[in-house]
Amino acid sequence: MLSLASCRHEDRAPAPSASASAAGKDFTVHARERHFQEELARATARWQTKPSLGDCAPALKEKADLELCQAAASTLAAIIAEPTATPERELILLAPGALALARLSQRMRYLSLAELAQRHVAGDAGVAPVPSASSAARTLAALSQLHKGQRSGHPEQPALELDDGPISQLMQRSIRLERDVIRDFGAYLEYGPLPLRRATFDTVKRLRAEHPQWPALDHLLREAAVLESDADLKADLRQLSASGAPPRARPAQSAETK
Repeated sequence: MLSLASCRHEDRAPAPSASASAAGKDFTVHARERHFQEELARATARWQTKPSLGDCAPALKEKADLELCQAAASTLAAIIAEPTATPERELILLAPGALALARLSQRMRYLSLAELAQRHVAGDAGVAPVPSASSAARTLAALSQLHKGQRSGHPEQPALELDDGPISQLMQRSIRLERDVIRDFGAYLEYGPLPLRRATFDTVKRLRAEHPQWPALDHLLREAAVLESDADLKADLRQLSASGAPPRARPAQSAETK
């Protein structure tokens, strides 16, 4: 997301006169529009690169897991097929993509932890060699950072120092693509014209109802509430954000979880 500091400074700058106040308000509107156009251009360029989840089969063996990945790939393909869609049309495309990618990335986080645990069990039993101390430490640190990022919902998570296995690779791709879609929602929710911000809020509200434990979406709602200048929408954003799961709540671990 773009820096919040400059926008907050614009919103809070004191105005000594009515004319200065009008000028300040006009500047804020222009800043919002500039950010919006920049984000639209970035999103168009991103989807035109045709990012992909790749082949799910090497990483996923359970039928339910494969279905999660196939659903995410299908919704992603729909987004990529219309890289220059209007914001109103893209909201229709982004909603199922965001939901499918959130479910997949959540599942992949769990599978990554399960794989790591299995390696240590196998190593202790003498079935396979135990990873080196430095390798194990890097893996544990990366997974710790991953789960901290998941609980906080911060979209800018650090690069993961996991192994190059299929589960790790698919997890990283799914997290990156979920982040891309959430950032697109952020452009509409934070910088779009008020009718579009309201329409995006309604879409986000429906998504939260379907997938309550969604830290990245909660983080977006908090950011949008800070930037929002419309009193009614600001109140709605704050209320929806406050109704989310506690920041440190752990997500459910089954493939079918919402």
